Amino acid sequence: MELMNIKILNTAIENILNKEYAEFDITYTQATVIGYLNQHRDEEICQRDIEHALGLSHPTMSSILKRLEEKKLIRTQPLATDRRYKKIELTDNSMKMVDTIQEKMDCISDRLMQGISQSEEAEFVRVMDKIIQNTK
Repeated sequence: MELMNIKILNTAIENILNKEYAEFDITYTQATVIGYLNQHRDEEICQRDIEHALGLSHPTMSSILKRLEEKKLIRTQPLATDRRYKKIELTDNSMKMVDTIQEKMDCISDRLMQGISQSEEAEFVRVMDKIIQNTK
């Protein structure tokens, strides 16, 4: 397996998505956090939940959340069940963006999968999932 190809693909996709999300003054990673929070908006989500789901370190996630809070795209408040942790929620500003963020992600995903059959895409996803599991 060519790990260099995986890195090149990751960088290329990040560059495309960062350009798309620049109009919102957010990065792809910030958009991913917003998307995660949107998908789990009925749950009490704290920083460690996002770290675990996205595979990011505590310092990296702290920095991302700080920037999102400065941009008024998230708010935090102590968890009702454990006041040592903060619940992270989307604001009205970010809720207005979630549909467009997802549309852009879907459009880019469709573009990347051009010429790839549904069975090839399913196999690709299956193999990626296995590789991700092997990293844990």
